[in-house]
Amino acid sequence: MPKAVAIYLRLSQEDVDVRRNAAKDESNSISAQRNLITRHLDQNPELAELPRLEFCDDGFSGTNFERPEFQRMIELAKQGEICCIVVKDLSRFGRDYLEVGDYLEHIFPFLGIRFKSINDHYDSKNHDGKTIGMDVAFRNLVYDYYSKDLSSKVKTAMRSKQEKGEFITCFTYGYKPSPENKHKMIIDEPAAEIVREIFDAVIAGKTTSEIAADLNTRGVPTPQAHKGVKRRFETIPQWTHPRIVYMIRNIKYTGVMTNHTRESRHIRDKNQRRVPVEEWIIHPDAHEAIIPRDKWELANEMLRNPKKVKKAVLEQPDRVYYCAHCGRKLRKTYGSDQYYSCVSSKYQQDSVCSDIRLKRSEMEDILVEALRAQINFIKQNTPTEKKEKRSASVECYKAITQIEKEIAQLPNKKLERYEAYRSGEISREDFIKSKDALSVKADELTAKKEQLEKEYQALLKAKQQEAETESEVAQAEQVLADFDAGLREHLYEAIERVIVTSNEQIEIEWVFADIFTQKEEYC
Repeated sequence: MPKAVAIYLRLSQEDVDVRRNAAKDESNSISAQRNLITRHLDQNPELAELPRLEFCDDGFSGTNFERPEFQRMIELAKQGEICCIVVKDLSRFGRDYLEVGDYLEHIFPFLGIRFKSINDHYDSKNHDGKTIGMDVAFRNLVYDYYSKDLSSKVKTAMRSKQEKGEFITCFTYGYKPSPENKHKMIIDEPAAEIVREIFDAVIAGKTTSEIAADLNTRGVPTPQAHKGVKRRFETIPQWTHPRIVYMIRNIKYTGVMTNHTRESRHIRDKNQRRVPVEEWIIHPDAHEAIIPRDKWELANEMLRNPKKVKKAVLEQPDRVYYCAHCGRKLRKTYGSDQYYSCVSSKYQQDSVCSDIRLKRSEMEDILVEALRAQINFIKQNTPTEKKEKRSASVECYKAITQIEKEIAQLPNKKLERYEAYRSGEISREDFIKSKDALSVKADELTAKKEQLEKEYQALLKAKQQEAETESEVAQAEQVLADFDAGLREHLYEAIERVIVTSNEQIEIEWVFADIFTQKEEYC
């Protein structure tokens, strides 16, 4: 089956919100991008008959390459299922100058993938073995600067709305957007009734854990479930102590709007910083209150206020244990030993998670033996035919060199036959036959060379993978050699997650997925 052509489409929210040029917005729309690329492929004889795969990231910024469809496309490219990627222009592919250049000059050539940007008149087929060219590089740099300028404009527009007391992020539980103004909050009565109930329960003396457990027992949807928000990892939505405390502390329920409580320090910042309270933008009476101010203050007084102690930031590499039932990370408690258990048992009556209680020392004994078994497995299955692979690549390279010499000699042979014809040594018919024979031989040699080049690239890739495997195996062997002193110390570096079903059954997901290719279950 022939490899597919990948059609990549992208539109970010900023592309629509910030610009005022409606015609430009339409030209960048998903449908417009799709039509342009489809028409281009239909008119290209080389690509028209190939199967097509579409990848569409709608609502994702071009400055971040962690887009779901983009990553799926790259994964298929790595698996050898894609031969060509086509985009409307480079800005649709990405707006990070360095990363786009890395894909065009290194990653795609290594994978043998052709890349076409229609509006930029760029086709990597015309740049085989060369850099992408000053014009494309400059245009790529312009897109990067445009993205930074766009980010600045978005931040300015958001700050303007914040100073007017408008809401610009996600709506607080208990409110919903006004039909007349999406930046204005109005009361969402079903959720607001739960908010009032929570405040009344705190004032009545109930603990936040008791309130959370009661809401879970009654099956009251959590704020995320109420809004239809899906979490990154599959977990069972449930009310918890931190969620109740956050709601009691939230002054927005009194009608006060607080904005600019967090901010990004730079473009593509994944972790926003907390803004000091004195820098917040505060607007009283910005929306209708769910909780009167005196009632909010009383509820906050009822909350336990532990002394603020500056906590030392400690690395906790052992926080890899997850509950198989609710998907949450297991909490760690201390005693004569350390134990792991699921916090859901505090908030869910008769929870299947309540029986989970693992002793750290016993768990690590099991994990060490599992890691040791994996390392031994690798050692026993390390490839041994290294010399054969090296010699095969050398012979393949020699064959390619020999064919190139033969191809280079063909024009001289044609010229010799022509001179023989002109001098009368051979007839016209013999000259035409010999010329056609040389042309056929040239085609055969070219085809053979292309086949050998593919084989050579495959051998080089296999050698590279082998070298990477050898490196990983060498590291694993070194760890195994220092087993008594080192394996337990480096244990959690090799583990991504430990999924706990019960005290007798766990599942291990290894970090080194390219070597430890299996998930292991221990019962």
